[in-house]
Amino acid sequence: MNIVISAIICLCAVIAALVLYLSRRHFSSQIMHSRTSQARIEALESRLLQQELLVSLTQSFISLEEPGVLIRNALMMLVMSMKAGRATLSCINRETQTLTIDHEWSDPKQKLKPLTGLKINFVSGNIFYDTFVITGDVCLTCDKSEDSIRIMQTMGLTGLKGAVYVPVNIYGKFWGILGIEQYNDEHSLIKSDSQILKLAADAVASLLIRAEAEKILVLSKEQAEISNQAKTYFLSRMSHEMRTPLNAVIGMTTIARNSNDQDKMEYCLNKINEASLHLLGVINDILDMSKIEAGKFELSTMEFDFIRMIKRVTDMFGFKANEKHQTLHIKLDPSIPRRIVADEQRLAQVLTNLLSNAIKFTPEEGNITLSVQMAENSDRRCTILFNVIDSGIGITEEQREHLFSPFEQADGSISRRFGGTGLGLSITKNIVELMGGEIWIKSEPGKGSTFAFELSFEQGKPVQNKVTGKIAWEKLRILVVDDSREVLEYFMQYAEQNKMQCTTAEDGIQACKLMEKSEEPLFDIAFIDWKMPNMSGTELCKKIKERFDKKICVIMISASEWDIIEEEAKDAGVDCFIPKPLFSTVITETIERLLAETGKTSTEKTEDSIENIFTGHSILVAEDVEINREIILSILEETGVTIDFADNGKTAYDLFGENPEKYEMILMDIHMPEMDGYETTTKIRALNNKGKNVPIVAMTANVFKDDIEKCLARGMNDHLGKPVDFEELFKRLKKYLLNKDN
Repeated sequence: MNIVISAIICLCAVIAALVLYLSRRHFSSQIMHSRTSQARIEALESRLLQQELLVSLTQSFISLEEPGVLIRNALMMLVMSMKAGRATLSCINRETQTLTIDHEWSDPKQKLKPLTGLKINFVSGNIFYDTFVITGDVCLTCDKSEDSIRIMQTMGLTGLKGAVYVPVNIYGKFWGILGIEQYNDEHSLIKSDSQILKLAADAVASLLIRAEAEKILVLSKEQAEISNQAKTYFLSRMSHEMRTPLNAVIGMTTIARNSNDQDKMEYCLNKINEASLHLLGVINDILDMSKIEAGKFELSTMEFDFIRMIKRVTDMFGFKANEKHQTLHIKLDPSIPRRIVADEQRLAQVLTNLLSNAIKFTPEEGNITLSVQMAENSDRRCTILFNVIDSGIGITEEQREHLFSPFEQADGSISRRFGGTGLGLSITKNIVELMGGEIWIKSEPGKGSTFAFELSFEQGKPVQNKVTGKIAWEKLRILVVDDSREVLEYFMQYAEQNKMQCTTAEDGIQACKLMEKSEEPLFDIAFIDWKMPNMSGTELCKKIKERFDKKICVIMISASEWDIIEEEAKDAGVDCFIPKPLFSTVITETIERLLAETGKTSTEKTEDSIENIFTGHSILVAEDVEINREIILSILEETGVTIDFADNGKTAYDLFGENPEKYEMILMDIHMPEMDGYETTTKIRALNNKGKNVPIVAMTANVFKDDIEKCLARGMNDHLGKPVDFEELFKRLKKYLLNKDN
């Protein structure tokens, strides 16, 4: 019985122990499960906070606020959410190899030293460079003492406990660094913080890309609006610029038709000519600008006479300067080669634009100077510096910024006061740059302006000095009388270069005193200005001729046109005339002409006579516009050339086909009824041997390079632009009728 009881008691004890063990184990298991759940909960809460932070960052960037404000708000959210001390955003400058901290936000309670504006050298050895460039790590975590020390040394920090830095990449390229820094022990940065920072960096990159795109869009919109406004204003001004000369043409034509007075009719014709040339200039400017904007503005280089080109350009402005009582000076470096290789027409256009502006914006009795100097010289190339100097209204610094822009002048009142398209300087700049040069301006309001440009040219074939021959130049004695100091200095320099004896006088009275010293003339040639104080040039010439008869040749120099002073000058005994501005080549040619033939003196022009030069030659002109046919007939009337006209392409083809041996040259309009110029040329070329070889010159208002090339490709030999320039037409006639290229 006792044994049974004892066994039962033992069994109960074992069961109780087992229950206790199982209970304890169950309790322990419950405790372990509770702890695991808590960790999971904390991890989930951390991830939730990270997601909420990213959502907040993304939402904050969907705003119209300035990018700087949005970035600062984002940095603030990073600091507060991650319980850090500071967040920074730095940007790389690849030219200076520096990182600049552009944005930061720090916890106000921690009172940290500001870092905005801090520049860090981004070179090898720098911890940021080594991390993001050399090793290519995607982040830099500062949880080691040596890293903390390097960062603090690099950024000039103290007390840094931990940090995470991640790269900000834009379009796959390293742009900068986003960083978070910890300065106390309240919260330690953990591994997941680098992940959230990477995502934040991507969001910042998206914001920067958007901001840059918006900035470009705004600038493009502003530029488009400005361009549209400029072009609208330009079109309005062009309407005025074109209507003004057209009104003059129509008005003067009406006056001339209603008048029987020959002088009044001639006056009207001169005004019509001036207005027409002005209108042609406006149209040429518009065409040139359209070619520039279309990228079809090209150069055509060839060898030409540089001095003759300068003279041709300045001759156009002598009369205009004289009208405003201005003095136009030409300073031409004698060391500049006579012939160079360049685009003669475009170089002349640049000088024409600059001189035209100088005269336009310079008041009466002002001074304009064209200075052409040798800058560098070698056997094959030379660099020439051009300066156009005026004593005009000048230009402010602000006005200079827009001066070379198309459709603009210095200010809106300029076009009202002086006229003009506002395209000239823009075209000039394009030509100079296309020729490999640079143009600049020096100016001060009220004190005039200097437009300068420098160009390099290939030198042409050397030209023999014309101061040769049977004349003993070293024994030649000249007298120069002019009230302009510049003219006297010019002649002294000319005489020195050519080893001549030169005496100068500032007026007629001083010149008379010089000649009173001897009964025999002390000079062989006298260069006398027409308009001088105290005694005019014609009065002085009379005194010289009365005293020495024909022993002294008198050459009159003047800025006035010869036809204005011709009668008075001839009555006074003047032997020859030279216009201002002066050129050494013209002086030399005039002296040679007067002295080479013994006793021969005249006032005939130096140009070859065109009268009957093409007698015996016959041409065919295909032109459908009657007035154009009349113009061709009129300008070629004195040359003696025989002209047959066709008013359309078919008639031209029939005329040539009926008598191909008659015509030595064809001037071919392009746009004609029944058969255009291209088709007519093709059919003529297919006729016979004569048709294949007859020179055909296109004569059309289509003057773009593509138009010229099309004419040549369709079988034409040459091209003439409309309105037809007489000199260009004359060159073509000499080339194809007389086999002369100049």
